[in-house]
Amino acid sequence: MADTASFSGAMKTDFIGPIRDGMHSGKVLLFGGDSGNPEGFQGIQRSAEHINAVGNEFRIPLKVKRNQAVGFRLENERLMDAATGEYTYMTEPLRAGYGVFNISGQLLKAAESDKGAFKSAFKQEMEDTVTSSKIDWNRAAYGDGSGTLATVRTNYTASGGDGEIDVDTTINFRGGEIIDFVNSSGTVISSSHEVTAFDRANRTITIDSGTTTEDDLTTSHFIVRASSSSTVANPNNSQNREILGLDSIVSATGTLHGVNPVTYPIWKSYEADVDGALADTDIHTALDEVGFESGLDPESTDGFVFVTTRGVRSRYAQTLTSLKQFTNAEALHVRGGFKVLDFDGRPIYTDDQCQLGRFYGLSTKDLFWSEASDWEWLDKDGAVLSRVDGYDRYEAVLYKYANLGTTRRNGHFLLYGITDDTK
Repeated sequence: MADTASFSGAMKTDFIGPIRDGMHSGKVLLFGGDSGNPEGFQGIQRSAEHINAVGNEFRIPLKVKRNQAVGFRLENERLMDAATGEYTYMTEPLRAGYGVFNISGQLLKAAESDKGAFKSAFKQEMEDTVTSSKIDWNRAAYGDGSGTLATVRTNYTASGGDGEIDVDTTINFRGGEIIDFVNSSGTVISSSHEVTAFDRANRTITIDSGTTTEDDLTTSHFIVRASSSSTVANPNNSQNREILGLDSIVSATGTLHGVNPVTYPIWKSYEADVDGALADTDIHTALDEVGFESGLDPESTDGFVFVTTRGVRSRYAQTLTSLKQFTNAEALHVRGGFKVLDFDGRPIYTDDQCQLGRFYGLSTKDLFWSEASDWEWLDKDGAVLSRVDGYDRYEAVLYKYANLGTTRRNGHFLLYGITDDTK
């Protein structure tokens, strides 16, 4: 006779491996690990040896000033006074990500006589959860930790409104998301709406009334991922709970990992507003700035990659076609398991969660994932499957404790304000 213990065992032995493989594949920022490839792209480091976990945060020494006790003297002159470099510590708390899904009692009953039947029926639910979690983690890896999916683009009046909201971008919506609207002070002002439709060309999303009445919205309001139980009085959402992303890491301003670039000027990335079409000179200038400030040679160093949107890449490829630098703008090739276009031998990857009009230059060997765990089942009480009180169904929870970071902030660059076709 089948029971939850036997199914829990199957979930641990048969499913956790494919779940981890699925989570770590197909996205440039999430890709990394022990497996190599013919092109040598290893992705971002995971569980690097020099990263020390202290409690629920990572702690890494950072050299912020070189020893400047150097110079020239005449014969028999006093030498310069001895000195040392200056160090500080980078710290950042780990973040907790989850994926929760239900298995009906009927499904468990039907699988009593056939473990294979359980696998088949369970597979779709598992794949849906993995896909949603991977997309959400990848989106967060481009963000700033605030959880913002989009901002309201034009004011919306609830009275007489049809639920269609103008937003600055639709890239983070695929339908079915539960969202809260938050004001500039961080207070939820309208909660628990489901995104029922989106229009990428016109940059709109359509919401239902959710559990609360629609409220007036302004351009100071932004959207975060939430739960159906979220309310204005008791929010249940991801706001300010997400991992750090490139929006915070690749920046010329703002404290990162506890280090302030105002105090330590080397702790900032190169940024430039292109304000138009991306040109070769923009990329070359950025590479030169990174090389000068960091000491890296990004034009010859393995592990330096570019990431942008499909729209930016497409427009850039069209300029190459017009200049006859290659004859077919669609002649992309595979590097590290991804289709890429090259710039001077460096791959240009595209990512559907990359922000509009942005082009990142990343030294992947100076980025890392600090992980307290890989994806695991939440089973500290001994059960992967727990019955949902009052229902004939069982709940399973996936979790991961991690954060994204960098050991060399000036090893990356950001070009923004680029003309883009992606909406």
